[in-house]
Amino acid sequence: MEITEFRRELIEDIVSIHCPGWRDMTLDLRIGKCGYWGDPRVLEWYMEALYAAGGKAVVALSDGRMVGEAEVVPERFLTPVGEHAYLQMVWVKEEARRTGVGRELVSRCAEIARDMGMRHLDTIPTQEAMPFFKNLGFREIDSQVLMEAPARPAPEQPKLEEATRDEFPAAAQMIAGQTRPSSLLWELLWDRESVGLPPPKVVKVRVGLWQLLLAMFRPTREDDHLYALMWGPKRASLGQIFDSAEMAVTLAHDMGVPKVRTQTWCKYRAAFEAAGFEPLSRYKWMRKEI
Repeated sequence: MEITEFRRELIEDIVSIHCPGWRDMTLDLRIGKCGYWGDPRVLEWYMEALYAAGGKAVVALSDGRMVGEAEVVPERFLTPVGEHAYLQMVWVKEEARRTGVGRELVSRCAEIARDMGMRHLDTIPTQEAMPFFKNLGFREIDSQVLMEAPARPAPEQPKLEEATRDEFPAAAQMIAGQTRPSSLLWELLWDRESVGLPPPKVVKVRVGLWQLLLAMFRPTREDDHLYALMWGPKRASLGQIFDSAEMAVTLAHDMGVPKVRTQTWCKYRAAFEAAGFEPLSRYKWMRKEI
């Protein structure tokens, strides 16, 4: 088996291991079922964002055939769990699982993370993948909760201002929506229309003397919800987060989308519950020392 770096000519092979049968699906079904890895044009756009955020992708080849893919991205900006490299993806073709391919991909990503100057490799595993990551030495260090609220107008609305691509909130901390490093999430907000995905709404929310940044996007045109990302000062209070959460449900109402979802750190949960968000599921944030 050979582990090699991603190359553009491997795009369709990567899509095929993530999403068998993708050619027979509509774009929205591909993305809904397989994420950004379900369509070649979307995956090329995604990979450009991944590398722009400082990340790298590697693939596993067996007898010249692709059997797995993995991605790692540095998180150099403020988060509640500190600086780390994030294991964005580990995916192995079904017939090649339990043969050591996944272990080799994670090992290579750990080497890349060390070369990036990182000492921690983090990830949010699915429940099914939890035993695999525990066996590799990952342990839970924090947790997040996926929450949802119905769209509605808020009684009081903070001052809003449209944000642009060059206004990445490098000095702010991600409060909600962090399912991958903040710089990668930021890159994935832009040029979505060029690959057939719904455009985002990105605004600066003024709450007193504080400014938070709120970004919202519809994952596909068939989804009934907007997904919300939120950045704010490290010392933002639950009240200020509540005001921004209220703004999220208001923007969804104005855009004609019935629901808002976000994945926030458990310590901020109360602010979202006060704004009408209810928990859907809990996720473990896992870490391996490298």
